Amino acid sequence: MLFLSIHPEHVKAIVEGRKTVELRKRKPSIDPGSAVVIYATMPKCEAVAVATVEAIEVGEPTIIWRNCGKLSAVSVQAFNAYFDGAGKAVGIHLSSIAVFKEPVSLGELRQRWDGFQPPQQYRYLDAKQQKFITARETTVGGCSLS
Repeated sequence: MLFLSIHPEHVKAIVEGRKTVELRKRKPSIDPGSAVVIYATMPKCEAVAVATVEAIEVGEPTIIWRNCGKLSAVSVQAFNAYFDGAGKAVGIHLSSIAVFKEPVSLGELRQRWDGFQPPQQYRYLDAKQQKFITARETTVGGCSLS
């Protein structure tokens, strides 16, 4: 299971269904069908949802923009700034967004997972961490992050 750190405005777009592709510079080692934990970074600092990886596209930034730009809910200017100088881009297609009924705060994650630090980009969860996440009660879509 992958734990993705994402800026709160992008998390909001994901849970509202406006963003179905998360953009990255590095491809994580996961396969379609894998679960992903969506963590909203500062100032929220909380895990808010889980999703399923539908597909992963890797290619030159211009190709990824053409294939995924509208699905990423970012402007072409923001896309170009993020991938400036990068030889490749990654589009992680997400589906089946299940929002936690109660977000999991950074404080709670640190209490339950000794030494936990949210990643800059992503990290992989161990079996104990996965069990905790999959036991969370969820609802489909509709999370308010205002």
